[in-house]
Amino acid sequence: MALRPPGTTARHDAPSPPSAVTTETVDHAGGLALRELRFLQRLAVVAASTHVFDQLVELVIRETTSALGTDVCSLYLLEADARQLRLTATNGLRRDMAGKVVIPVGQGVTGWVAERREPALVADVAIEPRWKWVPGLDRDEFRSMLSVPVEAGPRLVGVLNVQTSERREFSVADIDFLRAIASQVAGTLERSEMHRRLADQLRQVELSRDIHERFTRLALQGGGPRAILEEVAQLAGGKAWLFAPDGQLLLTAPSTGGPNPRLRLPPGLVPSAGPRRIQLGRPPITGDVLAVRDSARLFGIIVIETTGEDRPDGRLQAIEHGATILALEMSKERTAAEVERRLRGDLVEQLLVSNLDATEATRLARQAERLGHRLPAHAWVLALEPDRDIDEESADTDSVDALLSQLVKKQAPDALVVARTASAVVILPESSAPNLARAEELAHDIQVALARSFRPATISAGIGSLANSVEELSRSYSEARQALRLLRRAGGRERVTSYRSLGAFRLLLEVQRPEAVRLFVQDLLGNLIDYGDTRATPLLETLEGLVEARWVRTAAARRLNVHVNSLAYRLQRIEALTGLDLDDPEVRVAVTIALQARRMLAEPGANRLTTHGVTA
Repeated sequence: MALRPPGTTARHDAPSPPSAVTTETVDHAGGLALRELRFLQRLAVVAASTHVFDQLVELVIRETTSALGTDVCSLYLLEADARQLRLTATNGLRRDMAGKVVIPVGQGVTGWVAERREPALVADVAIEPRWKWVPGLDRDEFRSMLSVPVEAGPRLVGVLNVQTSERREFSVADIDFLRAIASQVAGTLERSEMHRRLADQLRQVELSRDIHERFTRLALQGGGPRAILEEVAQLAGGKAWLFAPDGQLLLTAPSTGGPNPRLRLPPGLVPSAGPRRIQLGRPPITGDVLAVRDSARLFGIIVIETTGEDRPDGRLQAIEHGATILALEMSKERTAAEVERRLRGDLVEQLLVSNLDATEATRLARQAERLGHRLPAHAWVLALEPDRDIDEESADTDSVDALLSQLVKKQAPDALVVARTASAVVILPESSAPNLARAEELAHDIQVALARSFRPATISAGIGSLANSVEELSRSYSEARQALRLLRRAGGRERVTSYRSLGAFRLLLEVQRPEAVRLFVQDLLGNLIDYGDTRATPLLETLEGLVEARWVRTAAARRLNVHVNSLAYRLQRIEALTGLDLDDPEVRVAVTIALQARRMLAEPGANRLTTHGVTA
């Protein structure tokens, strides 16, 4: 291997004595010089007349191969980071590897030349320690190699290589000629590459502007999130999905075109700035993921299906612009929904206050129509509340309101819905629920669906009597809340109850003097309560079990897990202590009401009996 020492300049071999120089030698040398000169002239003309990078590169590698009598010519250009060289063109190795092969500066013969800025001559790559085999590119038949740096003034542009299949000792003249070629094309290549990069940047700017204009036009036309997501899918060249922050699928685009994979976002996924690639779903897909957010809130997450490793031109811009416009659109929708919800909530609050007169009812009816709600002439009022206190900060009122509105509107388009932080109210038109059974059925569906948003808390629903005018809505709402209150005092959870179903127990709610209820309970059950405080036999619990079994003694014995004879003995003791005849129907009704009233009075945290505005 012949290699010029670093830092030395090129020199020709010492001239032969005059007697050794023949006419044939001079003619051959002159012919080579003339060919080299013509090549450099032709290269200069083409370089001056074209900015087409590919044409210039093809000329360099084709003519260099011919002029030097080699089998391969390859051009590597330095990347913008100046840390690696990328194969730009070749005419003897695999052309499809151009643009894909990257060699770090300092590695291999090519990297060594780039690092040292000196030419390298390799007579046999098989024994060259600096040689690095590039899989998929290099071929075994090429043995010798000459490599020179391509420089534009003080800046390195790249490296120019030639190779031969037969062993060859490259001469100093070969080095000089290849360096002359490299010097000739260095500046032109740099200008051409700069021109290409500027053209690419201009094309990206124009593409970005076009994408932005398309999304802006959609937003101004009121296309909404679905139209924007459809545009993202079309521009990005893949199916698109929009998820809520909690992972719930909101939209798919395009909405048709074959089955959708079952996508599940990883728990707690919040994409960082810029799209990133993940695998998800079943069957699994590869997709670009990007957050839809403003500076403070996360509105959703976009997933764009992708095929292949490279992103098509405009894909990133489409995803990023789409996410920005989606965030604006969803922020606008959320703000509008919040304003509408507040106005609707204020309206319902006024409807449900007590003592609403005809004039005020007419005013509210007109206000409701301006908001797009026609108040029904006859309606049920549904009150939904958690069965225990929940963390108000963790409750998403917007999500609850959206879920509740979506569920109710499907079955009762004219219903009026209001979600509060820890409760909800539905004014259900009689046209959608012509009887109490239908109102209870709808309330059960709503209660089950709403409970999912409050887990692990459970939800119960109360239904007031049918309101026959706007003025009666407050009475129906009060009854719905009273039904809920009595249900909980009786130990009920996760149920639907109506005011009408309370039966005789409604009388307890109508009592204006709570002390009278206490006296009634004491008069009927006082001796049993005192007995239970001093004795072990559970007589009061036995009486409660009998009432729950609808006064059927065998059923009560099974419920209490005692023998029927033991039950009979306990009932005799109860009758002896109270003086009551438990076979008397009127006594049974009184005992049932007294037991229910005792629960209302004795429930922990609920010892204040509240009726229509009266608190004891």
